[in-house]
Amino acid sequence: MQVVYSPQCLGFMSPGHPESPDRVRIIHDELRASGFRFVAAEPATEKDALLVHTREHLERLRKGAGADAETPRIDIKYPLLAAGVTIKAAQIRGFALTRPPGHHAGPDKQEGFCYLNNVAIAVRKLGKRTAILDLDVHHGNGTQDIFLGDGSVMYSSIHQVPLYPNTGLKSERNCYNYPVFRGTDDKSYLRTLEKALVVVSAFRPELLAVSIGFDTYGHDPLGGLKLTEKCYGEIGRMVKALGIETFIALEGGYSKDIGKLCLSFLKGF
Repeated sequence: MQVVYSPQCLGFMSPGHPESPDRVRIIHDELRASGFRFVAAEPATEKDALLVHTREHLERLRKGAGADAETPRIDIKYPLLAAGVTIKAAQIRGFALTRPPGHHAGPDKQEGFCYLNNVAIAVRKLGKRTAILDLDVHHGNGTQDIFLGDGSVMYSSIHQVPLYPNTGLKSERNCYNYPVFRGTDDKSYLRTLEKALVVVSAFRPELLAVSIGFDTYGHDPLGGLKLTEKCYGEIGRMVKALGIETFIALEGGYSKDIGKLCLSFLKGF
């Protein structure tokens, strides 16, 4: 699998914020040492972003309105770059190694470290019948808000409850939610994943989009699950076994081990 990456995504930071350039830098160095091939990408256009978001939302991002401690003001070029990297990954069925993440960003809001919904923009851009599998420790409320009721897209999420943003407690229409509890281990998580993948397969998608978060790791400072490094390889193998054309995009993950976790997942896949 090719890795889509731009070093420009390292160009912003907020001191003390967990969503730091180090996350992507650590993964990049781990994958480069393991021989992965890197592919460049251009930023998304505002027209691309408008496939998912309102014009008012883009204007607020441009002005820095609505920023807070979790989602501080940054230049709009960085969210557009993250979306562009994800579009390229969708086109070549690769892995989008980029930041900021996107799955909390809704049609008209930024929140939870997310400004534009990278995966949603890429899915709309390609226009295929798509299943989105969200494996971040947090529920992707923005992605659900964007696609709820859309018959061409299925959203499926495995996430910890209770935990920010305290959504995804039940399934709704085309959005299938699998909440798991603090302390969930490899065996229990993989059983839940198996159930989710049966539903994904039954949808018969042309394309699978995986929003991968490594904050499900047992030593992640923002989550409470207990997954091990080995588990990510098994997750990758299970997703690959579906036999569906797939692209993957980075969401969360804030431990110093994020590079090893990502490598385990991609090798499994």
